[in-house]
Amino acid sequence: MAKQQKQRPQPVSKKAAPAPARRSDKRERLFNTDGNDVLIFGRKNFILMGAGFLLILLGLAAMSGGAMPDPNKWEPERIYSPIRITLAPLMMVAGFIVIVLGIFKRSDGSASGDNAEAAS
Repeated sequence: MAKQQKQRPQPVSKKAAPAPARRSDKRERLFNTDGNDVLIFGRKNFILMGAGFLLILLGLAAMSGGAMPDPNKWEPERIYSPIRITLAPLMMVAGFIVIVLGIFKRSDGSASGDNAEAAS
């Protein structure tokens, strides 16, 4: 007589964990290539950021000024002129403010605007 092999009990399979929830389409819509929302920033945002960058460059240029005509003669009115001391830093600060406004301004085709239309 042949011996019968003992059958091993099959391990009880645990249920697989559910798949993680999919991220909302709101964030993915900003990078969508099939619609008009290819970029996060719109045209007006880029214009504002470019104008702010130009203001910063103009402020730096105004702050640098020109060289002394005679290296042996000290002219404090050239170094401490109101343009270099007051106007140039104000232009640079205004440039940074314009860049921040350009970043935070909502573009025309923003995702939140699409949600408002979908809700109504």
